[in-house]
Amino acid sequence: MLFKRLLPYISLYFLIETLLRISLLIRSLSDIDYSLIDIIKVLVIGYWFDLATLGFFLIPIIIFHISLPASKHGSRFDQIATKVLCLIFTFILLFDATAEHIFWSEFNTRFNFIAVDYLVYTSEVIGNIIESFPIYRLIAALIVIAFFLTWLSTSIFKPKTLTAQNFSKRLKSSLMTFSIFLLAYFLSSVEQANFKNNAEATEIASNGIHNLFHAFWNNEIDYNRFYAKQDDNKVNQNIRKLLASEDASFIDQDITRIIKADNPIKHKNIMLVVMESMSAEYMQAFGNNENLTPNLDRLANEGLFFTKLYATGTRTVRGLEAITLSIPPTPGQSIVRRGGNENLFSLGFVLKDHGYDNKFIYGGFGYFDNMNAFFSVNGFDVVDRTNLDDKEVQFANIWGVCDEDLFKRAIVEADKSYTTGNKFMQLIMTTSNHRPFTYPEGKIDIPSHSGRSGGVKYADYSVGKLIEWAKEKPWFNDTIFVFISDHTAGAGGKVELNLNKYHIPMIIYAPNSIKPQKHNDIASQIDLAPTLLGLMNFSYYTKFFGKDLLNSKVNSPYAFISNYQKVAMMKDNKITVLAPKSSISQYTWPNGENVENMEEALVDDTIAYYQSASKWREIYGKIPTRPIAEN
Repeated sequence: MLFKRLLPYISLYFLIETLLRISLLIRSLSDIDYSLIDIIKVLVIGYWFDLATLGFFLIPIIIFHISLPASKHGSRFDQIATKVLCLIFTFILLFDATAEHIFWSEFNTRFNFIAVDYLVYTSEVIGNIIESFPIYRLIAALIVIAFFLTWLSTSIFKPKTLTAQNFSKRLKSSLMTFSIFLLAYFLSSVEQANFKNNAEATEIASNGIHNLFHAFWNNEIDYNRFYAKQDDNKVNQNIRKLLASEDASFIDQDITRIIKADNPIKHKNIMLVVMESMSAEYMQAFGNNENLTPNLDRLANEGLFFTKLYATGTRTVRGLEAITLSIPPTPGQSIVRRGGNENLFSLGFVLKDHGYDNKFIYGGFGYFDNMNAFFSVNGFDVVDRTNLDDKEVQFANIWGVCDEDLFKRAIVEADKSYTTGNKFMQLIMTTSNHRPFTYPEGKIDIPSHSGRSGGVKYADYSVGKLIEWAKEKPWFNDTIFVFISDHTAGAGGKVELNLNKYHIPMIIYAPNSIKPQKHNDIASQIDLAPTLLGLMNFSYYTKFFGKDLLNSKVNSPYAFISNYQKVAMMKDNKITVLAPKSSISQYTWPNGENVENMEEALVDDTIAYYQSASKWREIYGKIPTRPIAEN
């Protein structure tokens, strides 16, 4: 009974998917010669992936079958409803096939994480499609074709011949059928479509929707397939040269090296505050005259102030990745959200190896963006909203407790560590400077829910309270405070990778041990971890890509910036950009002029950093970090 109902949809699905695959094969014939065996293999593998994806398209039809009363099966209502569902089903398949052809024209691939990215930037993508294609005529044509195919299919497989079946039988058959499709999906893997030395055949044998699901869950773009790359030996030699310094010695053939400090180690407590969306432009130190950040500006004058530091991305998890792992941003989503991200070489493990009590403290629910899962397997204990009692919360919104409440809990956790005699490291992630910009009333002169300026000023107010409370503690004089933003409040602009839209402040404050100073050279978020360890004279084994910014023995640092698809490196007032389709471009900064004759050394360095970082699963595993002499 159910199979008979599904026949019109299954037949249309395999017809359209087969025609799509054949048409893509024909389009690729100009580039690649296929043997008959290759073509058969592409089609057979393709049918497997189509079967593995079919169940998701059939969910609405199966639900309709279960919910339709037995007396209505084969009725006039059933016939009309079947045709309407079939029309919608067919149009969606045709629309998907058309979209895949458009995507293929651009990238020579089926859907992947780039397509997921397009779903994020819907306004820009839809606008681009409308300007590039006769979209309305195209949709009209798809509707006409969908009507014809629906008529053809329902004429062959007549819904009026469907017979009644009781609810329990319908439910049982539906669950069994969907279970078969679901099993096929879980048994399928994108690697099963792999053709050696024939990337296009691999793509054609795949299913675009299946790839889309895979890309969404894996959150990354395969660097080796879509970005400019060089011989691995050349890249390895270059990255070792870029990471070399007088106080570092390589101990194997990859990037692992030992940093040897000249002076005795100084174990300090660390409060590392990552501030939500705190762009440099909000501080008076960078020209803002609204008096939004009096506390940060005061700390900048009293501490070590980095004036040209840039965020690696546009999301909180990207900033947390850079700060914790000291690694350039790889294409796609942050490593924090990817699979296989446990036991990586991290700031957490370096400090843990030196006896530190590490905690990730977040005022919201840390399951969001996989933060709790990431930090809990990379050297940190987690304290989030679930650990706070109601009596600790004076104010909270959808993102979490207000920054004051968060800092009060951080003080409590610091006291616990101090009482046990352990040095502590806290990575504190704030949320108040985030839409809807709500916070306790009466704290600042801007009413809650008034907009970004209020969010910035309240976040700064809370920083002032943190320092005020900490000064009353016995551990204050032995603590380094770090204030850095996760990203800026926006990364738009005429230039796609606008360096100003990645400009963030970083302040290291420890009045009893660090003299006021401004660091005016270019710097990156990934430089924080080695710089912090350098301030404490740590000797340690490292895999960090970042540099100790205060160590004159290291090479000149770079800045790394990215969006989901494009990654870039800045040095010497030139920004080198790597993009899908192995695209490389270079432009000057700040005037944004394209460089026609690109500086090859900068191109080589950019590829060396990003091609090496793309192998993080292979090269970035946890290792014991304390030198043998200390153990």
